[in-house]
Amino acid sequence: MGAKTDILFIEPGSTRAKVYQKMGKSHAAIQPPFLSALAAGFIRNKGYNVGILDANAENLTHEETARKISEIDPKLINIVVYGQQAATCSPLMEGVGELCRQIKSLEPSRKIILTGWHPSAIPERTIKEEKCDFVCQGEGFHTLTGLLEGRNFESIPGLWWKEREDNSAIRHTARARNIENLSEELKDVAWDLLPMDKYRTPDWQGGYNDNARGNYAAIYTGFGCPFTCEFCSIHTLYGDRKVRHWNPEWVLNQIDTLVKQYGVKNLRVIDELFTLNPKHYLPILKGLIQRDYRLNIWAFTRIDTTKQEHLEMFKKAGFNWLSVGIESGSIERRKEIRKGAFSQNKIKKVVRSMEDAGIMLCSNYMFGHENDKLDDMQETFNLALDLLSCSSFFFSAMADPGSDLYYKAIEKGWKLPDRWMGYAQQSYECQPLSTKYVPAEDVLRFRDYAFNAYYTNPRLLNKIERTFGVEARKSIEEKTKIKLKRKLLGD
Repeated sequence: MGAKTDILFIEPGSTRAKVYQKMGKSHAAIQPPFLSALAAGFIRNKGYNVGILDANAENLTHEETARKISEIDPKLINIVVYGQQAATCSPLMEGVGELCRQIKSLEPSRKIILTGWHPSAIPERTIKEEKCDFVCQGEGFHTLTGLLEGRNFESIPGLWWKEREDNSAIRHTARARNIENLSEELKDVAWDLLPMDKYRTPDWQGGYNDNARGNYAAIYTGFGCPFTCEFCSIHTLYGDRKVRHWNPEWVLNQIDTLVKQYGVKNLRVIDELFTLNPKHYLPILKGLIQRDYRLNIWAFTRIDTTKQEHLEMFKKAGFNWLSVGIESGSIERRKEIRKGAFSQNKIKKVVRSMEDAGIMLCSNYMFGHENDKLDDMQETFNLALDLLSCSSFFFSAMADPGSDLYYKAIEKGWKLPDRWMGYAQQSYECQPLSTKYVPAEDVLRFRDYAFNAYYTNPRLLNKIERTFGVEARKSIEEKTKIKLKRKLLGD
């Protein structure tokens, strides 16, 4: 009989259908929980027995997950609240809350800690509302170690707990220091604890071909982002707006492992901004070119950090996709939300340079900024039609917990979602912000119109067919037949 599991990292399941409605069945990605695997590697190196239960990939219900946890019988459960982007974390809290209740109903004494973006953003509210024992504010590595060592709570950094169940005595310590030398202190990733055969890319990364979406992994090469976009809550996990990188050799070694041991062909670089520092990314590109793995990779960039002279290297290294936040068709609006002051001509020049290099674009747009009128939203959509990226995401403006926009919304008394699923862009309960001129329901209505009009546009469909083939076109045509239901719109 093996040694008792000291800590079990949980990736919750049963939320995909609520977050994406019917689109979650086939079009959404199933991404490996890198932060869980990273923390598991860190804790295992300290001599503890660790495990990971990816209920999302295993398609387990909350009840099944709770029973599985009981069978494993870990000393501590860590539910990691971590989405594919910071903005996708809060909707997960409905599933996290239900899972906590299921676990506690089976075994009230089972100890649970919540870590990740959402708990770090609003730790006091989280510890009060959820059936958990602890909440971590910050990256979590030192906090988890302190709990496993059995130290006094007051000496464990980044820890929130309640001394009485009635929430009358909430205690917490100061945020833990961030790990600075990532390559030395966070050197191991517990890929071996993940069901690596169950992950799949987003439909667009696979060229809208379901058969090309497997053999998928995701990896950070650095933590953090120096920019201050009003709607973004990424910094809440780190407590600052700095960037720390693993060294390129570490990154390439991890990719070697993924390719040679797990047969990975599709890869996501999860970094908030991979293209920030050429001294970091150029050695990685050169190493990938030398290896010639012929991977299909995507990563985040910005219009104002994309070096056009490096795009051919990105393509040769396997970066077939770059995702960029354009957000608005109005330069004034981009300045207001602190996205950047780049011009329309700059956007078009960079996008055309990507396409000339053979790199496809995943563009992101947002409707419903504070000063948006319907004409402004139409201007944004017109820009999307002009650029005609092979993949485009259309969002309604949301005040995600921890973002500057969230605190502005609270200060000004703006209506926020009544439940966490209201922060999910494609959910039935989606509740975007109103603007000064456009009510929330019209923002949402415009967003849904823009999505449908974009993906049924003959110019786009013809481009998709030329690029990926007729089956890809059919896949998009099937996707647009799925109509999202919206509570706000009376469905």
